[in-house]
Amino acid sequence: MQTSKHAISPLQYEPIPAQQRLPLRESILLIFYHLRLLNWWFFLLMLLSFLSAGGLLWLQLHTGGAEKLSHAVELSQFVMEPGAAILAGILASSLIVGDPLLEVIIAMHSALYRILVWRALLTFFILLLCSAAYLAWSLGNGISYAKQQGPLFLLLMWLAPVLVMGMLGLLASLVARNAALGTVIAAVPLAGSLFLYEKLQSIPAIHPFFISYTYSGGYDAPDWWTNRATLLCIALALAAWNWWWLLREERLLSNSQ
Repeated sequence: MQTSKHAISPLQYEPIPAQQRLPLRESILLIFYHLRLLNWWFFLLMLLSFLSAGGLLWLQLHTGGAEKLSHAVELSQFVMEPGAAILAGILASSLIVGDPLLEVIIAMHSALYRILVWRALLTFFILLLCSAAYLAWSLGNGISYAKQQGPLFLLLMWLAPVLVMGMLGLLASLVARNAALGTVIAAVPLAGSLFLYEKLQSIPAIHPFFISYTYSGGYDAPDWWTNRATLLCIALALAAWNWWWLLREERLLSNSQ
């Protein structure tokens, strides 16, 4: 009897079909799992910080003196630029360093990058939601961030410093082998941008590298767009450096010991 050439042997390997999309319940559980590993309490403190800033903005606008609007604008610029950047640096420092399951994750080579990207997107999304809510609240209360502000201006005012500090925080934590120390190292350029601006503003060549250029007074400067483009390029270079560093798996394992 002739057997079909397409007959399948009982011992023949059959590839597992592509994994289907996770059900909603499993997706929610996965999100809470990563939030727990990323110190969920800090996300709660971040939410409370934005709520407190929104409440303080309302108080300044309704109970302040003659300079209430200028103080409210200064507060909003701080929240949307250096404030969000600080939060991004702190959160990014804990994305992978200190994970108790790091050795298991590295054993599954491709899982390391998927988990890192998943956590980065989750962190970025939460920070984006909080920042967008505060931005909408401040704009609704009459806050103006610049004379020629628009959607692209408001996006880059927030996005450029957040990406720079996020990539710098991740890189510093990988190099320092410690999330807390990585946060401190990453905060040094931002601190220099905040406290040395008055001394360095007379040097135009340094303007593109100020992380807090909007808050420090450069929001209407002609080189503000150059500053944003430079910061985005720096963030891209730091992302490539992070990718190279993650390829050194032995180094990552030594970090966790």
